[in-house]
Amino acid sequence: MGRIRSRSAASSASAETEAFDADLERMRFFDALLEFEGDMKKLAASAPSKEGKDIISGQIMIARDPVLSDEVTGLIDSGKRAGEALEQACRKYEDLLRTSGDELFMERSEDLFEVKSGILSRMGETSDTPEDEQENDGDVIFAERLSVAEVISLLDDGIKAVVMKTGTATSHVAVILRSMGITAVFGVAYDSDEAASGTECIVDGNRGTVIVSPSEDEKNAYKKLIEQSGDGGKAVKEPYAPSVTMDGITIDVMCNIGFEKVPGVSSASDGAGLVRTEFLFMSESKVPTEDEQADVYSRIADSFRGKPVVIRTLDAGGDKDPVSSVSSVREENPALGLRGLRASLSDREHFKRQIRAILRASDGRDVSILVPMVTSVGEILNVRNIMEECRSELGAEGKAYRADIKLGCMIETPAAVLCADALAGDVDFFSIGTNDLAQYIMCADRTNPLMSELCSIYQPAVLRAVNRVCECASAAGIPVTICGEAASYPDMLPVFIGMGVKSFSVDPGRVSEMKHQIRKLNVWSCRELAGMILRAGTKNEIEKLIR
Repeated sequence: MGRIRSRSAASSASAETEAFDADLERMRFFDALLEFEGDMKKLAASAPSKEGKDIISGQIMIARDPVLSDEVTGLIDSGKRAGEALEQACRKYEDLLRTSGDELFMERSEDLFEVKSGILSRMGETSDTPEDEQENDGDVIFAERLSVAEVISLLDDGIKAVVMKTGTATSHVAVILRSMGITAVFGVAYDSDEAASGTECIVDGNRGTVIVSPSEDEKNAYKKLIEQSGDGGKAVKEPYAPSVTMDGITIDVMCNIGFEKVPGVSSASDGAGLVRTEFLFMSESKVPTEDEQADVYSRIADSFRGKPVVIRTLDAGGDKDPVSSVSSVREENPALGLRGLRASLSDREHFKRQIRAILRASDGRDVSILVPMVTSVGEILNVRNIMEECRSELGAEGKAYRADIKLGCMIETPAAVLCADALAGDVDFFSIGTNDLAQYIMCADRTNPLMSELCSIYQPAVLRAVNRVCECASAAGIPVTICGEAASYPDMLPVFIGMGVKSFSVDPGRVSEMKHQIRKLNVWSCRELAGMILRAGTKNEIEKLIR
């Protein structure tokens, strides 16, 4: 329940009247394109989740597509102004994607629309009339549509819910809103006059319903529903209750952090299981200094008030977020090239700077180091040597650090799975990145919508890989955390717990819900289910067992 914050249509830019000049129009287009790309990179730094960063990265890739630029410049050469040329070039692709019948392709049409609108606005033109937010203290946004950029801007605005006339629950905007813990309902044909600023409303994200100007009976009914709800209501009511299974086993639910400002909902978590540091490296002009990094890492750790905080070193390359300030070479197959820990080890100076910063931030704090994209024990030994070198330097400089800081490695590759028994002897913990693990185990590009069936946590090969990692970790006496997208799948919780996982790291907005789900589980039953899952031969069999 809340009050509406109104949004009104902004005035459109006036049409151009100067004489047509093809060179000038090309310049206008490319200037706006570069400005859009730069602004989106900055936006990625404040995105509330990895999903948000990935979506922004996808839009940057669309903007960079030479096919689009060539078509726009070709239309300009034929006599069309830059804005008209961009509209025409994008329209046919938008229509093809929107009418494809494929959900993922339809989402791409939304990305293309936002790229087009963003470039047009920077040329002083508009594709649609955007909505301006009116000054008021409402906490529910009613809008025709919201772009990814507009959604991310809501993070600091105290917004509790969003109601949109367009969009779907699986859209990119919906993904980001969920990661921010903001309730959203889509496809609502509301009357703009009724949805006036300050009007009370009820937004039911579970049922997909919206009530404007609710009666006292309706408000009381929803208050009782929240109090009596067996799931969502109780999760909200008991956000700080420990996540202990029915047979007394404690399971930690931590959160993923991908930007400097830590959301308030993170306070219900058991710590930060994954702090992605890429947001610090988005600047076009420079790599952050050691002092700047140490300061940010310290403030993030302090926001968790003594709880464990796992800081992952830079994970750039492949299909990861574009990191402009880190030098890279052009590769034919970047997903199998210089990315993650490989990239860091190839740039020792920058890597040492980050390790030193994390070590300094660990002084008096429960901070650990996590390295991504590990494929061999030799890489871990190199990291250990660099850590020891950094410790010696900091000691000589009189700078404090935590002497017993832990080192963990991401398990995302078949090589790491096969060498998990050896890796377990040289690290203090494992973190399984289910997104990349599924991609590499199944040899299926996770950014390709045609591969979605293959690139799935429900594939037998992927789950058997996860189980092997858990067995190796258990034999070595080290913990395992699931920190990929599958960590927040309620139907996978009992499977992972049955395999021996006792820690999950999810988006901050999912913490309370996951803790509540865990409190309904019995570990013995989870082990039985995991055993059946591991004996299944197909994805369909697995999905039938868990749903």
